[in-house]
Amino acid sequence: MKKLLMVLIVLILLFVKFVFPADSVSLEGLSRPSILLVKYDRIYILEQASVYIYSLKDFKLIKKFGKAGEGPEEFKYSASDGKPLAMSFSDNSLMVSSDHRSSYFDLDGNYIKEEKVPVDKILFSIEYGFVGVGPMPPKDKKQFLGFTIHDKKFTSQKAVFVSDVEINNPKKLILPITSFTYNPVYKNKIYINANSDDFIINVYNSNRDKEYTIKKKYPKIQIPKSFKKDALNFFKNSPRFKRSYEFIRKILSVRKNFPPIRDLQITDDHIYVITFKRQGDLWECIKMDLKGNEKGKTFIALNTYEHFTMYPLLYSIHKGNIYTLVEDEEDEIWKIHISKF
Repeated sequence: MKKLLMVLIVLILLFVKFVFPADSVSLEGLSRPSILLVKYDRIYILEQASVYIYSLKDFKLIKKFGKAGEGPEEFKYSASDGKPLAMSFSDNSLMVSSDHRSSYFDLDGNYIKEEKVPVDKILFSIEYGFVGVGPMPPKDKKQFLGFTIHDKKFTSQKAVFVSDVEINNPKKLILPITSFTYNPVYKNKIYINANSDDFIINVYNSNRDKEYTIKKKYPKIQIPKSFKKDALNFFKNSPRFKRSYEFIRKILSVRKNFPPIRDLQITDDHIYVITFKRQGDLWECIKMDLKGNEKGKTFIALNTYEHFTMYPLLYSIHKGNIYTLVEDEEDEIWKIHISKF
């Protein structure tokens, strides 16, 4: 009888573990992930020139596809040229943007088509066309990162917003860099955190008209004196930046305070803002409705802070859950952490 009871207890524990996964779950096969998207009961992860698709039910690998190359199911990518790939959803398909090309796949990773792109921008679908994020036309010998709207045939381009992020041989590199939401489009509206000093989010429609502005009082978080030294060590030891270290050292400038918005995502009729406020190793996440009314706060696990990167933070929000991808450096594996408000 005791043996039977023990067997039943073990079976119950196994069942509970299977149905209700732990707060963090290991994902097989990853080494250097760069983009995380959670949608349609799937986990989509871009790593260099490959896409991994995992099941959200049991976290098992469903499919891996893609590699660097010129073929129809390959991506124009070189790890050394500094141009990142991008991955987003367009209607009910997965779109991977590489150098002047968009490749489309169904939600299971099966190839659909590819299209040539005449602009050097990361594209996101919007009504009647695309929002492009990338270099704006030079002005006074300076070039900045900005947002534009393109029609589907790329015959017209309309500027929406020009940021203070200088690119292409900048005269000054200001850190922490102003980072923008990886996918600024939600229900044909464009959400842009428009200020590096204040908590401001501008909301535009597909005609690039500003519909309203979200403003929030947020306390200043002073940048520690060690920040510049840590940033220089990052550039000096980075495989990508160490050749440019002396140039970066000369143009590097550090803000007095952290920007109030580190990153934001818009999904499920809410805006989620990551700030620079910390609670140990965790980072603050604020939940607001689409008009900016606060609905809650929590702290989430994020991967090691990088002083400069072209990729978004490794987090994604789906059906009220916050999924973050964090490297367990001791075990050398990547784990999905799951949080709720």
